[in-house]
Amino acid sequence: MASLPTVLAAVDGSDQSMHTITYLSRILSPKDVGLELFNVLAEAPEPFFDESATAGTAAYEPEINKWKSSRRIQIDRFMEMAQKKFMVAGFPSGSVSVSVQPRKIGIARDIISKSHLGYAALVIGRNGFGTLPEFVLGSIASKLADAVAHVPLAIVGGQPETRKIIVAYDQSWRVRKGMDKVSALFSRSLEEILLCHIVRPLSEHHPARKSSFSSRNESHWLDENSRRIVPAMVTAKKHLIRTGFEPKAFRTAILKEKTSRANGVCNEAYALGAGTIIVGRRGTTVVEAFTMGRVTRKILYLAFNKAIWIV
Repeated sequence: MASLPTVLAAVDGSDQSMHTITYLSRILSPKDVGLELFNVLAEAPEPFFDESATAGTAAYEPEINKWKSSRRIQIDRFMEMAQKKFMVAGFPSGSVSVSVQPRKIGIARDIISKSHLGYAALVIGRNGFGTLPEFVLGSIASKLADAVAHVPLAIVGGQPETRKIIVAYDQSWRVRKGMDKVSALFSRSLEEILLCHIVRPLSEHHPARKSSFSSRNESHWLDENSRRIVPAMVTAKKHLIRTGFEPKAFRTAILKEKTSRANGVCNEAYALGAGTIIVGRRGTTVVEAFTMGRVTRKILYLAFNKAIWIV
């Protein structure tokens, strides 16, 4: 029997990590997906890795050992609770494994290295331990967002709703291919899947500027580009229905009057009550020097209490 695709969930024992576990236990398909809960265990508190704090650390060795022991007990308890949550959600025994490794290079780089070992997706909470407000992207999640392009990456903020998802749909192959990969992991009982495409108007809405485009050409631009995306959205819907999703779950939205695609997608997500946004890492206009498109980056910061799947 072929092994199931495995999702790698990087956790640190924080409240947001547990919210991420809850989200995954509800949105993933128990019979189609395996999970590995992964933690990089530091050998000392983070300040000891600062350049200014490398000298004289031997004097703190007893306290460091006590700190390490406490952290190990904490993460072991967290992993046990997380596994139980998946079992209650219907995941078969043995489908959720645990992996804790010592910090080798750095937490973010160790997670990235691990993610190259054939996983179907990488998932992490938006932030971990710390005092930053929840709408700020944590340092580890921020590093992964910039560096992980070889596998779908989900960054989970808050406690997202799991019955409805929105796909920021465009003509790029990344979205089409990425949506296929991610949707294969999801529960087929999703209530609503909104394929959302935004056609921006040519004219900028600025009170001090007069439009350079006639209303006729503006209307033609919006209508023509709206028409062109329809066949691709129909094909995507048919494909997802063949994989087991309910036909009645699908809706499409083509928005023509949004000057910001990121704002448009986020507003639709909040209006729908969707907790999950699927977005391509880069759109149809690709600049190879940049690892992430501007729309994706804006959505990542605007939708701070959603699960953002970057594909």
